[in-house]
Amino acid sequence: MLEKQKQQKRTGSMQTRKRGVSALYVIGAALLSCAHITGVGAPFGVAFAAAACRAGYGFGAVLGTFAGYLLSMQGAEGVPYAGAALMTLAAATIFFGTRLLSARWFFPIMAAVSVAATGAVFAFADGVEWHKALLFACRVVLAGGTAYFYEAALDTTRGRPQVVRFGGMLILTATLLMAAYPFTVADLVCPARIAGIFVVMAIGYMGGFSYGAASGVGIGVAMDAAGGVGLYYAGVYAVAGMAAGFFSRGGRVVFAAAFVLTHAAVHLLGGQAAYLSGIYECFVASVCFVLLPESVWEEWKDRLLPMDPKPTDYAARVSRLANHYASVASDAFSEMYQAMANSGKVRKEENDLGAVFDRTADRVCRRCSARENCWERDKLATLRTLDSISGPLLRTGHISSGDFPGHFAAQCLRFSDFVLALNEGMDALFQRRQTQKKNEAGRKLIAQQYAGVTGILKQVGESMRSGTEILPAQEKELRTYAEAFGRVRTVAAWKDRRGRLHLELTGECVQRILRSQEGFTSGLGALMHVTLTKPETQYDSGGMRLMFREQEPYYITVGIGTRTREGQQISGDCVRYFTTEEGMACVILSDGMGSGEQAREESESTVRMAERFLRAGISAADCVRTIGPALKLRTQGKKFVTLDISTIDLFTGEAVSVKCGAAPSFVRAADGDDSVRVRRILSSTLPAGLEEAGDMDVTQFRMGSQDALVLLSDGIVDADGSNAGWVEELLADSVKLSARELAARLVLEGSARGAPDDMSAVVVYLGKRAQREMQEAGG
Repeated sequence: MLEKQKQQKRTGSMQTRKRGVSALYVIGAALLSCAHITGVGAPFGVAFAAAACRAGYGFGAVLGTFAGYLLSMQGAEGVPYAGAALMTLAAATIFFGTRLLSARWFFPIMAAVSVAATGAVFAFADGVEWHKALLFACRVVLAGGTAYFYEAALDTTRGRPQVVRFGGMLILTATLLMAAYPFTVADLVCPARIAGIFVVMAIGYMGGFSYGAASGVGIGVAMDAAGGVGLYYAGVYAVAGMAAGFFSRGGRVVFAAAFVLTHAAVHLLGGQAAYLSGIYECFVASVCFVLLPESVWEEWKDRLLPMDPKPTDYAARVSRLANHYASVASDAFSEMYQAMANSGKVRKEENDLGAVFDRTADRVCRRCSARENCWERDKLATLRTLDSISGPLLRTGHISSGDFPGHFAAQCLRFSDFVLALNEGMDALFQRRQTQKKNEAGRKLIAQQYAGVTGILKQVGESMRSGTEILPAQEKELRTYAEAFGRVRTVAAWKDRRGRLHLELTGECVQRILRSQEGFTSGLGALMHVTLTKPETQYDSGGMRLMFREQEPYYITVGIGTRTREGQQISGDCVRYFTTEEGMACVILSDGMGSGEQAREESESTVRMAERFLRAGISAADCVRTIGPALKLRTQGKKFVTLDISTIDLFTGEAVSVKCGAAPSFVRAADGDDSVRVRRILSSTLPAGLEEAGDMDVTQFRMGSQDALVLLSDGIVDADGSNAGWVEELLADSVKLSARELAARLVLEGSARGAPDDMSAVVVYLGKRAQREMQEAGG
């Protein structure tokens, strides 16, 4: 009895599920029947009905196509398509149970034949013309082709290649978005384009730059076809998806930032209306993208995208292709940057005072009876009069009757009209100059954005060109060594573009390795002839992975000292330091305008953006070049933040300081004769966010063991370094202080000197691991 109840429950559950799936097929067919391409037609509902016949839901899908075509089209336009769907269902019924029905080409051909048979009479009712025949052929091919890919998308048995199934799902998604394209919000934002951007971001994030570019082209072409705007969105989405795909490993926020920046830059080509709608749509899509948890993306990646191919030769080809795309995109953005930087130059005569005089004379004196006396016989005297009033006119922008010589006012027959026209001309001149100034500021800002994106793409191209070096011999040694701890599933060994060794390991051996990680790490390092870091654990759909990296020869010790301005609870300064996967130590110091919560928000936001770019492998200079325009747009030149970034290569000791309006930094180096040298690094640019701010100051230097790098906010020293002498003396006399003690000492000394602002001091000591290990062994 109990078993019978369970069987009934399972049967009822299966019937409910089947009814739900059937309803989805009806809805999908109805929606796709509304997808329309101007001049070609709407064959997508017929194609979906053909694919549904393959899956056993043909009757419901045909009902959906009837509803979609007859309700969305005027008059009898939908009848041929509804008839084609019915013919496809009839063919499925006639050939039911035969081998012909199981062939994968059967339903796509039936969809194409049905569309051709039912639509030919209507298409050529007025005679056969070559362009009509071409469009009709496109309709037939679309019916058959989309039916094939719809079948692949709806094939839940995974009997088809994953690449084909992915293509089918992309085409199905794109055509569904075409059906929803006519709906807009406030005549500005299109929900279908928002969904399309989200799809491109999702595929680019899960699959990388190649899938991002492919999905961008597919979704973009669908939006262009539905909107009838050429190939505009195809280019915008493809470039954004490809560029952002390079940052897919940097996390969702970095990926979203790269996508939004590239999308906004490319979208400028569409004009103001397209740019505003595109910005709104991209913002909504990026917010939805970032809010989804990481577990969702991992599950979708496993279900939707093809497995990553592993052969080294394929990876090399992809690397070369990515380098080519990045280089081409970089050249395009560089050309756009140069065009923006050189555009908008107004001819000098348009803004010249002489032009104002000429236009005034042409307007007032042309029909005056005394024109020949003033501008021919007494022309020299007239010009002297105009020259005499040029000074007051340029100073005040306005002229009065009393500013003219008496003889000129007496002899001019239309003197009041001349004065009025001259003042109107000066008003127009000042308005043109003001407009030109605003336009020039906007062009410079856009040009800076293009320059930042150009630098990022060039760096990506260089990294792809250098690529990664796969190490098959080390992979074999790693597998053999790890198999002593349990079954090994996958291994990987490679060197990144900077030559750092990376090792990766998965399988049942991982848990046992973690229980004896010190011995395993030291033994593996001896096998690879390098010193390795402690293992890092990472999780994905395949389970837990262990990551080992080559240990950097240098390490940093950081000390931070802070003091909040008197009367404030929150400091406007923000400090952050970290080490990237490539072995770059990064220190960021930002000082917001003023003190308090708002200043802190500005500095934290700036530091957060900089950190994302640096962790993604972008250089500090390109990072600042990209962030600066964004800050100017956000603050409208009314607020500012300083930005001080220093990076140290922990393999070589090479360091770079990038400053944007920041206070001086100091480098203390110890010579061999126990003497101490202190170097000052100054900034000549204004803080980020100001309209007058320049580019940035970049200083390269080299640090050795026991050297110190000191970053200060302008609460401790003046921004121009005029009162920084005491800092140099303090650094020279405090060699034996720790980083934390020295940072506290700098803040205390700055407070004693009566500085009223927030104070921050960051002290970075560079040490060599070999020396520390020797000291620890001796201790």
